[in-house]
Amino acid sequence: MTVTAPVSDAHWEQFTAIEGQAFATTAEETAEYIASVRHSAIARFAFDDDRVVAGALAFACEQHIGGRLVPSGAVASVCVAPEYRGKGLGRSVMRSLVSAMGDEGLALSPLWPSSMAFYRSMGWELAGHVAQFTVPSALLRGLRAEGEAVRDPSLDEVRALCSSLARQWCGPLERPEWWWHWRLPTTPKEKTYRYGWRQDGALTGFVVWRQRPATDRVWGFDMWVSDFWAATSDALNGLAGLVGSDAPLSPKVRFNYGVLPDTPDLVWRLPELDLETSGTNGWMLRVLDPAAAIEQAGWPSHVQGRLEIEIAGVGRGSTQLVADFAQGRATVRPGNASRVRMAAGAFAAWYSGALPASRAAMLGLVGGAPADLALMDALTADRRPWLPDMF
Repeated sequence: MTVTAPVSDAHWEQFTAIEGQAFATTAEETAEYIASVRHSAIARFAFDDDRVVAGALAFACEQHIGGRLVPSGAVASVCVAPEYRGKGLGRSVMRSLVSAMGDEGLALSPLWPSSMAFYRSMGWELAGHVAQFTVPSALLRGLRAEGEAVRDPSLDEVRALCSSLARQWCGPLERPEWWWHWRLPTTPKEKTYRYGWRQDGALTGFVVWRQRPATDRVWGFDMWVSDFWAATSDALNGLAGLVGSDAPLSPKVRFNYGVLPDTPDLVWRLPELDLETSGTNGWMLRVLDPAAAIEQAGWPSHVQGRLEIEIAGVGRGSTQLVADFAQGRATVRPGNASRVRMAAGAFAAWYSGALPASRAAMLGLVGGAPADLALMDALTADRRPWLPDMF
């Protein structure tokens, strides 16, 4: 068995078949997905002779962390042919992919796990929760707003809007060019609609939804929202009212996983708290290069201090760093002593804002003096984890 990058169309065709079987998608859907992303992906496949039997992809991008962009590799399509499972190929592929992402200078790696235990054992940790929300359409239809809905707003305006809103959170991708064409093709998929909300000439909101056959009745359709961004109260109300306007034919609107943060702004707008959470999911993060991740992120400008930290490695020795924080930035240098000790996973959860250091210490995941833990808590106190991008 060998693990390396693919070199031919035949390798990609074999991987496409494995990926489609692993994630239960049709041959057409899988081929369309792979064709859209393969030229932007870092790929590592496992081979038995010249036959592809496992593989994984990582998409080079940037994540918003503390108001700044940090180079990241979004991992997707980790799969193994059924007859080759249980042989450790998934781990071999992921180790090779991690090495390749490091060679590309990527500091972080987010993913949506199929098995938390597997990725946890490889250094990823839970970095945030998302849910799937269902709201009665009639409650949304009653919301009122100033402004107007515009169909198919320009992609440049949409990108600028999403980028400006994403930087307020910890985790969203700065969606690369290929991502937009993958998720928002020039010709929308059947029964998929895209609208913006415009106020005084400026785009202040954006929504994408798809009509699907009803699953619990013989008439009408279901509304599934896959993107929802609002910069103003009017945009929030206006777009929510828009997706609720089909109430007679679609009594409920479903916001897919990650479209809204764990406590969506809609809870402050609904006349009744009739917001059903029909499922939860979590995204995970691994810090590939702790020094680069700390230096390239943004930090609260009012917090100053020094951390001497030791981060346990994954299958290798630990990393000792000295990080000085001042005026919203950090400088990092190698250390030879540590006042705070933590595993790679706990470091990732703290870095994303999902797990305060003091809480991690209570759970036995971090060791350190109270003053150091208090500094770490202050550094991530304003971070709100959210990953709205599915990949």
